[in-house]
Amino acid sequence: MIAQKRLAALSAVLLLTTTGVEAAPYFNRIASFAVAENAPEAEATSSEIIAASEDGMTLIYSDSPGGGIGFIDITDASAPKPAGYLAIEGEPTSVAIIGDKAYVGVNTSESFTEPSGKLVVVDIATQTAEAEYDLGGQPDSVARNKAGTLLAIAIENERNEEVNDGAIPQMPAGFLVIFDVASAELKTINVTGLADIAGEDPEPEFVDFNANDEIALTLQENNHVVIIDGKTGAVTNHFSAGSTTVTDVDTERNGVLDFSGTQQDRLREPDSVKWLDNDRLVIANEGDWNGGSRGFTIFSKTGEELFEAGNALDHNAAQLGHYPEHRASKGVEPEGLEVATFGDTDYIFVTEERSSLIAVYTDGETPQFVQAVPSGISPKASSPSRRATSWPPPTRLTCAKMAVSAPMS
Repeated sequence: MIAQKRLAALSAVLLLTTTGVEAAPYFNRIASFAVAENAPEAEATSSEIIAASEDGMTLIYSDSPGGGIGFIDITDASAPKPAGYLAIEGEPTSVAIIGDKAYVGVNTSESFTEPSGKLVVVDIATQTAEAEYDLGGQPDSVARNKAGTLLAIAIENERNEEVNDGAIPQMPAGFLVIFDVASAELKTINVTGLADIAGEDPEPEFVDFNANDEIALTLQENNHVVIIDGKTGAVTNHFSAGSTTVTDVDTERNGVLDFSGTQQDRLREPDSVKWLDNDRLVIANEGDWNGGSRGFTIFSKTGEELFEAGNALDHNAAQLGHYPEHRASKGVEPEGLEVATFGDTDYIFVTEERSSLIAVYTDGETPQFVQAVPSGISPKASSPSRRATSWPPPTRLTCAKMAVSAPMS
């Protein structure tokens, strides 16, 4: 049991360092933390989505199997410490922080056909739940805007993978909720009828705000991206995530690394999405029941494809001895994203769930691979974006499922 709990550990703290005045900066893993230390009596624990307090000294993570949220003291990032645990009825799926409050999306569904959920407001100092709001469905991702005035919650209403081989449509349909922090009012945004694939049954997966309060929303199983005005709730654009042909990849689970295969017209089926600026966004192409193109793609908000990573993540993982040959159908399985500015350089961080790596790229017209950092086991999504021009200052980068970062020198 102890070993199982350790596998649910929060693990890699990354420090941006240099080896000399002229040397290029790079990231080092400097610490790890087993989330079981916060809930020693739990049969199972995890750290799925992680957010940082505004002073950057505390991490709060959602723990769905444990049924709560955990607090970690990273005042000394090289020595993270358990800082408390709050049990919440249901399954916490995501957390965002505004000021001294944590906003937690919690799944309370009785079944796939009767989904339900709530938004729980937690006072960070006292670690107590102060209020909760009915979301009308099963929440997945929660994100805040720059000003801290709005939250966006992706209501997935996920499908039953045991029904019809997991194919959609499987009702009820998902939607988006926008929460006004000051008035505590919720607005439901209908996103049905947009996607070419099962448009009547959208399954929202991930949300992110840009500095103009525009929301990017991925519909993973529908292979679609929706742009929404966060202030009005109006859908301003939407487009298919499309497909790509991936060459020189391992396509067979046979215990042999053979990068000579081709996958034709592979649907991207994006999981995480992050705005790179107010006009561009990046998606992690995890795939799901019918896809996964193994990389990440940059789009304009009008749907123009600007960059495709192709097989690069797979090849980098193989060179480092991290390639998951048993997952040949989707390769390293990119799932989570973070974007951040350190010094004068904009970076894209891509978490690879099956290779347990975080790929680091510079942002730009043609992103350049910098390095890959070993994370804990199966890193997933990541904390809210840290841009130099946005809240908060980019002194810490939190990469979840199992990674946090340290102050920059």
